[in-house]
Amino acid sequence: MEIKYDLIIVGAGPAGLMAARAAGEEGLKVALLERKKDISKIHRSCGGVLNVNEPTFGEVVRFDDEKNVITFTQAGFSINYDGPHQDVYGFQIYSPGGKRLEFGDFNELRKDPGKNRLGVSVSKGQLLSDLLVEAKRLGADVFHNTNVCSVKKEDDLVTVSCEDGSSFNATMVVAADGINSRVARVMGVNKSRDFFGTSRDTSMMIEGTDCPDPDGFLFMFTPKGVFSMIPVAEKNCYHIYASTFQSNLKPIDLLEYFVHQDPTFSQWYKNSKILEHRTASVVNLMSPIVKPFMDNVLFVGDACWRREMSNVGSMCTGWKAGKTVAKALADGKPNEQGVMEYLDWYQKNYYGPKGDRKQGGRDFTNYLTSEDLDYLTGLSDEKYPQTMDIFKVVNCIGKTYGELMTRIFEERPDVMERMILVRENMDDDMKERISWGFRNI
Repeated sequence: MEIKYDLIIVGAGPAGLMAARAAGEEGLKVALLERKKDISKIHRSCGGVLNVNEPTFGEVVRFDDEKNVITFTQAGFSINYDGPHQDVYGFQIYSPGGKRLEFGDFNELRKDPGKNRLGVSVSKGQLLSDLLVEAKRLGADVFHNTNVCSVKKEDDLVTVSCEDGSSFNATMVVAADGINSRVARVMGVNKSRDFFGTSRDTSMMIEGTDCPDPDGFLFMFTPKGVFSMIPVAEKNCYHIYASTFQSNLKPIDLLEYFVHQDPTFSQWYKNSKILEHRTASVVNLMSPIVKPFMDNVLFVGDACWRREMSNVGSMCTGWKAGKTVAKALADGKPNEQGVMEYLDWYQKNYYGPKGDRKQGGRDFTNYLTSEDLDYLTGLSDEKYPQTMDIFKVVNCIGKTYGELMTRIFEERPDVMERMILVRENMDDDMKERISWGFRNI
């Protein structure tokens, strides 16, 4: 006999688990469907960072590592976390020769970590496991190894059918199944979204590094493309990432080049120990969903976003969705009107500020030589403000080099010509990037 639920949640990541917890606290009967057998095992590339002490989609998170509590100050909820962590102080961007743009003086910031850190790398596996325990305690029925194949609304019920032949009925559904959301695909939501290419990412974990300031989110420009590094939860350990949109390149080969052959950055890893843990992901980049609601299905977290929304953003959307659906059902409004509070909140904090930004197709390393990038990086003597907001980083860099254009033209007209080509070819480069991808609508 099929059980009718108040709410079905597809996906037991940060967004789905927070939705289950919030709905469970309001007394809803919840079914939580997850395709993985064990959510604590993280196979896809993810640093496990929580943004703290800086607004993220309208939320400010605090981490008390003495009381082991993560507090979401605007939403008004908290999470217990007693696992390992490392502090993250912001962005740094390196040129191929090792020059850098620094967003904050890390040496000064380290003097008061609790006040100055802007991120905390945590064990995502432990965080998800703890949230799963909470969801079960609050009455959620959890179904592992369950892969959704269709979602259909008929009359007052939504039926979620799965590959193993099982099906679930509920008044409403929350789709929290990640960046390559199957729910969005099978419901046809992706047909109206713009496609920006397929990113293939690989990461490896290392122990120890000779990087001068490793406790940040670092981007390194090289002759082979852009790489990144970020601390993970375990002390003195880091994730190194390689990413490409080009179908003829293998991310693992790029990563091997970066760690072992790059003339500048391989020096950081001569004394590092490469650990067994490696992750990968394939991500279709699409425009965010303008109105994340269709046929009594509410899309949250990465399922409705351009790329990763951030762990903070995902948990906040899940929490808000669980509370909003509970209120909608209590008010007898299991429809768009009932979830309008959520949709307005999403528009104000997510889509409005950041969802409608144009996706660029720039790849500077295809136009500017390593010497060009070293020259440009060396021109800036700006003391950039500390931040973990990539949009602020882009705006700061754009302002700086906008003011330096006359100097660049006078000193290096050849570099200026190549910079102009980057801008002129942006649309063509995007078309080429899209052609390498494999949109699956």
